[in-house]
Amino acid sequence: MKALFATTIVLVTLSLCSSALAQLPSFAKDEPYAQARKALLRKGWKTVHEPEGGFVCQKGDPRCEGRPETVSCAGTGLANCIFRWKRKGVVIDVNTVGVTKPVVTDVVCHSGCS
Repeated sequence: MKALFATTIVLVTLSLCSSALAQLPSFAKDEPYAQARKALLRKGWKTVHEPEGGFVCQKGDPRCEGRPETVSCAGTGLANCIFRWKRKGVVIDVNTVGVTKPVVTDVVCHSGCS
């Protein structure tokens, strides 16, 4: 009986994890963030605005202007940025590189995926 119960818990946990992971969007390699952003909005993802996050977008910075989902952007190097989105309890971070035309490098689960 204990073995059956343990097996059931494992299967339910795997099912929950795989269904949450299935909710993660994917994008083509080097897809422009502008296109990815439109796709996320069309698919019901909502921007997450975290004003207390400590990051302040500098006026005129094209990476985050008009993008309330901006969590942070590096000031040097590849101009990496993180943009946060939420849908059905799943919160993701979309990572990009590039200043004037950022492209998506990856999508990472921030919370709600396991």
